[in-house]
Amino acid sequence: MAIIGAILAVAVPRLFDKKQETRRVFRDFIVAGKDLKSRAKLDGSTYRLAFDLNEKNPSWWVEKSTKKVLLDKAKIEELKEQQKNNEKPEEGAPPPDFSIDTSIFKTKQQLPDGYKFKQVESGTADVLYTEGLAYIHFFPQGLIETSALQIEDPKKNVWTLIYNPLTGHLDIIPEAKLLKDLSR
Repeated sequence: MAIIGAILAVAVPRLFDKKQETRRVFRDFIVAGKDLKSRAKLDGSTYRLAFDLNEKNPSWWVEKSTKKVLLDKAKIEELKEQQKNNEKPEEGAPPPDFSIDTSIFKTKQQLPDGYKFKQVESGTADVLYTEGLAYIHFFPQGLIETSALQIEDPKKNVWTLIYNPLTGHLDIIPEAKLLKDLSR
């Protein structure tokens, strides 16, 4: 009985530890960022983290470019409007610039229950996403798009995750911040 009691004393707190869940979420983004930065340089391709900002089913995944890609603010705004209006691409339209890449994650990653994406801000394109799909790009030159990702935990704490564009290091700030708040 004493052995079982000791095991339960150690295991039960870990099962209900939300801090550990938050660390796991951040660790996934740290690992994905480092891996994508390396893969983009090695493959000579543009990768991106894609986020579905749906509150009921927040998910994220990796996409790889199918051709050379230039970020164009007008094109990004046009795609954002199409998503907002649930428009489908026209028949005979050229193939999309990106396709889902399963080399890092085999399936779409789900945020744990109670966690949600608040917003994704792209400093490169100067766009703020609060709904629909949002992206953070990793370029073949070893650079990362200037961006800020906000995640809310079950206790309504908001965390801001910022990838350093040059080093790929992920900074985690325990409050809601915009890129303009962080510029020096």
